[in-house]
Amino acid sequence: MGRLRHIGILALLLLCIIIAPHPGVGADYPPFGVIGDTKIGVTEAVYKRFLERTGKEGIDLIFIVGDVIDHPGAAKEWTRFLELTGAQRTFHIAPGNHDINNAKSLKVYEKIIRKLPYYAFALNDIQFIILCTELPGETSRVTGKQLEWLKKTLEEPFRYRIVFLHKPLFPTAFGEHYDLDRHPEDRDMLHDLFVKGNVKLVFSGHEHLYNRSERDGIAYVITGGGGARLLTFDEEHGGFFHYIVAKRGEEGYIFNVYDINETLRDTFYLKQ
Repeated sequence: MGRLRHIGILALLLLCIIIAPHPGVGADYPPFGVIGDTKIGVTEAVYKRFLERTGKEGIDLIFIVGDVIDHPGAAKEWTRFLELTGAQRTFHIAPGNHDINNAKSLKVYEKIIRKLPYYAFALNDIQFIILCTELPGETSRVTGKQLEWLKKTLEEPFRYRIVFLHKPLFPTAFGEHYDLDRHPEDRDMLHDLFVKGNVKLVFSGHEHLYNRSERDGIAYVITGGGGARLLTFDEEHGGFFHYIVAKRGEEGYIFNVYDINETLRDTFYLKQ
């Protein structure tokens, strides 16, 4: 009788193993969308397409890499953003220079959005880090208290890290001297921290175009085509409106870049 009971328990355990989801797939690794420079208050077209696409695919987690609105501190534009986004979605914003440009607009941001300008959270073994390149007195840099916080955050044990911030570390020819390259020593120190901290992917906006490059094993993606006037209309240099959809597969995340006509423009991966 004891032997039969033992066999029954083993069978139950085997059944649980068979039907349990793969550790790389499931609710712990939800799909998400990324968009930048939506400029609500001037235009809504691209953001609406982004919401439609993510909605159809059952995605309710979104990241915006800054310049969500057009006029810093404009409560009406923030309210419109919240109306468009809807209460059913979870959003995370890496504030841009059109979101925050002084202490007053920072207070408006924190009051309406109800989030700090920089923070981190985790989903299973992936840590998502939101940085702010527009803190009053610290624009185009990650320094001071935020830098000390980041150093401690990067010491936490996570298999993967994805960073979101507004201004790129390494600009294209269209954005030179307008991004974090304005302070090259600080920028290089930040990149070194990312390398040592096992950051695998960095999303930014600010430049109104699409670009993907790689440095020291880190993919740097500029996704600033969310509605603001494009810096170039040369599509070979990323001059098209776009957004990104990330889905989890058995080998890791798959990132698809779509233009406003839902044409696939690029695909890249974050593999296990």
